[in-house]
Amino acid sequence: MLGIIRVITLQEESSIHLHGELIERRYGLPVTSRCIQDQPQGVYDALTEAESVPKIIELARALEASGCTAIGISCAADPALLEARAAVRIPVLGAGSCAAHMALAFSSRVGVLTILNEVPPFIRSILGDAYLGMDRPDGVTTTLDLNTPAGRAGALAGAERLVERGAEAIVLACTGFATIGLAAELEEKLGIRALDPILSLGAAAASAASLPGLVRR
Repeated sequence: MLGIIRVITLQEESSIHLHGELIERRYGLPVTSRCIQDQPQGVYDALTEAESVPKIIELARALEASGCTAIGISCAADPALLEARAAVRIPVLGAGSCAAHMALAFSSRVGVLTILNEVPPFIRSILGDAYLGMDRPDGVTTTLDLNTPAGRAGALAGAERLVERGAEAIVLACTGFATIGLAAELEEKLGIRALDPILSLGAAAASAASLPGLVRR
């Protein structure tokens, strides 16, 4: 069982489990999803990331205690990734890190599309010399903004700008891009590889599920 930590406070069960369902459909993994509390706009700056850290650690411990064999942090900034790994004995995967690692399998010219002012540090460090640059959709501040026609159009325009700069692959550095299914649209319209952070996390979790002895002693 993969435990997904949603770093946004949602009320409807269908919304809470949306990212888990994407992984279940693609990779056939059983997934349970939980939300952190009191963050209705999610994680979108240094303050909200700092607020999320103890909540993510608490949920990671609870998911491990419930029988999960791996945990995925559903945020491309990978908040509390190292802290959660230190707090539990099962693998902890970050959506952003997984997408960045997978991008390197396809190209050495990788752009990053994000809603933040800077590229998440884990993604930037993983990409190294393959990092081409970043862009962000105009008018988008939080993941909720991507659920509007203007937000989606802005995301497509940002990806087009990265391609014009020479990007052959794009890391989608916000899980809101997974919510709106942007990767498939970018690949069809722009002819590049777009790395969905949730599906990248799912690919890593599926790989981990096939390996014995991953629980730390």
